[in-house]
Amino acid sequence: MMKKKSLVLAAVMAACATSFAFATPQTQWNQGQWQLDLGAWNPKAEVDSSNFNESDFQEKTDSKWNFQGGLSYGLTDKWGLQYNYYGLKTKYNGDHDNYKTDGDEHEVNLVYSINKNFAAYAGWNRIKNDLGGDANDTNNVAQLGLIAKAPLAKNLDFYAKGAVGTKKTTMWEAGLGYSITPDLDINAGYRYLNTKLADGGDSTFGNKDDANISYKGFIAGLSYRFGGGHKEAPAPEPVYTPEPTPAPVVETPVQKNDYYVESVHFGFDEDQPLASERAKMDHFVQVAKANPSDTFKLVGNTDAKGSNAYNDDLSKRRVDNVAAYAESQGVPASQMQLDYKGKTDPVSTNDTEQGRADNRRVDIWQNH
Repeated sequence: MMKKKSLVLAAVMAACATSFAFATPQTQWNQGQWQLDLGAWNPKAEVDSSNFNESDFQEKTDSKWNFQGGLSYGLTDKWGLQYNYYGLKTKYNGDHDNYKTDGDEHEVNLVYSINKNFAAYAGWNRIKNDLGGDANDTNNVAQLGLIAKAPLAKNLDFYAKGAVGTKKTTMWEAGLGYSITPDLDINAGYRYLNTKLADGGDSTFGNKDDANISYKGFIAGLSYRFGGGHKEAPAPEPVYTPEPTPAPVVETPVQKNDYYVESVHFGFDEDQPLASERAKMDHFVQVAKANPSDTFKLVGNTDAKGSNAYNDDLSKRRVDNVAAYAESQGVPASQMQLDYKGKTDPVSTNDTEQGRADNRRVDIWQNH
């Protein structure tokens, strides 16, 4: 009986719940962009053993650090596909040294960006509980969840996630994420999972009533994004102004012309450039430093969503942020002329997602 009881409790503590967790959760996507997540979490397992025959106590394991990681891909600017892996290993505790867990979890989620603060997801989770020998089990769970993020300070976000699934499964996680660079960030938080192990009267586990397992512990990791970006918007034609005919007596200076340099693109309702646009801003800085006698005109634009007043302000913030970056890299403010046009100067249709992405931009012109 004791051996059977040990296997029952060990099997209970090997179960796990669904989740949508990785280093820093994404609520927005760039088409074609990848995110690699690497980290660790430190769970311990707990089950109400009063649901089992001849048991009347809370059985726990000790916590153990496990590898966790994932890979995400932006299918479009709204949809992303994600894979996650979690180790499900815990250690013997001091009171009951017969019980520990050993297994892993694989999940695939399809994620939809609602806006910059919220995303929803649905997916499938395969959990393998391996206790050695015949004491192993696999649990398949369908899941639905929600992700939320809110800025607390510069480069610092609060995030929270919750999910429900089959097998009486629930999950929540909350923590803080910090951006080291536009492509690299770290996070730390706390994660809780709860799911059914067995129905009441299951002879395999010897439980009297329905039995659930919970996992909880600290989680931390880092995320790195690479690839992706938008198609280039059609470049506006350079504007050429013919030189005036010199007056017979007064010599007229040579007339400078405006030449197109770059268009820096932005996400929906965002005033900071997309991470993929950094190379364009660095190119602008390089050209400006190489031509210190030339001035550069920066013009902010938006797509057609939202009111005129809101888009005027958004386009102004966009052009201000591009100029601030250039100034931080050594381009004098006196070398830049700033302008904004809101949604009045589209380069593409506002009836498609790609067209609106092309219109969310700051155009840069060189007066040379």
